[in-house]
Amino acid sequence: MNKLPPFALLLYKAYLCWRLDHCQRHLHTIAAQRENDFQAERLLHREVAVVRAKLHTL
Repeated sequence: MNKLPPFALLLYKAYLCWRLDHCQRHLHTIAAQRENDFQAERLLHREVAVVRAKLHTL
């Protein structure tokens, strides 16, 4: 790897930094979506419990 000319090495390092940043942004997006899905699931479970309770009281 060190046999690359300094300019090519600089470009390669810049590309790797860009790629790392790109992947990290995607990971953060996925984590945020997972958190949103978890919150939505909790709300739906709560709503199901409320509706079941109302049905049982009728």
